[in-house]
Amino acid sequence: MPINKAIPTNEQEHDHYTEAGEHIISHDVQLSHIGHWLKKGWLDMAHAPGISLFYGLVMALSVVMMFFAVQYQPIQMLTIAVVFIVLSPFLATGLYYTAHKLERGKKPSLASSMVAWKGKKSNFGLFAICLVIIAAIGINAMPFVVAIVLGASSLLIVDSSMGVTGFLATPEGLAFLIFFVGHSVIIAAFVFAISVVTIPLLLRDNHIGAISAMILSFKIVVNNKLVMTAWALVIGFMLIVGIMSLGLGMLIVMPLLGYASWHAVNDLVEIHKAA
Repeated sequence: MPINKAIPTNEQEHDHYTEAGEHIISHDVQLSHIGHWLKKGWLDMAHAPGISLFYGLVMALSVVMMFFAVQYQPIQMLTIAVVFIVLSPFLATGLYYTAHKLERGKKPSLASSMVAWKGKKSNFGLFAICLVIIAAIGINAMPFVVAIVLGASSLLIVDSSMGVTGFLATPEGLAFLIFFVGHSVIIAAFVFAISVVTIPLLLRDNHIGAISAMILSFKIVVNNKLVMTAWALVIGFMLIVGIMSLGLGMLIVMPLLGYASWHAVNDLVEIHKAA
């Protein structure tokens, strides 16, 4: 079975046990930790500028392509947004690997960071499948919600040639945007909860599986509701800045958040090997 129910030993720690008998302690953190994570992430960027720039460029180009796709196919904005949300944790894998190498005093390489998942193909593959399922559910659920609330033919009056602004020209289009944002936030929150710890933990620990890591990630978020909510809002705000700057902001935002997320997991999770 995956991870057993967490048993809090005190206000600051929670015990978890994996299927391999491994003891993992999750720690409660404070709001002040967020600034600490960002500071460490900034220092990692200074120590690995080339790798940081590469992943920043990849995300920047992704944002540009997203803008291009939405401009010409605005009705597909939900699909694009969900795919973007789901793929982001995987894009950060190379940054997690880089931060891990730096904290161990080793020099990371771009080539190695791009295949950091190679040693645990099955677990990363299983995690990918879970996210694809979430994406499929999210993409297919929205049209049903819109059809029920607004009517099946409501969006036919939206002028797709106007791009996203076409949705602002009619009450139906504006209502769709409201549902779109709410729907995307729900998906993003769930993906955040099951992934904020998962990939870093898979990279750090050879004894934990993808399902156990996702369950642990969700429990840690629940145990740290306030801080994790604040951290998610910081991530969301920085991503919005990166996106609204037509991707240019992602040159800094993507590597900074990737490295900071690694240091967040270090403060949240302590691994005790099985006897």
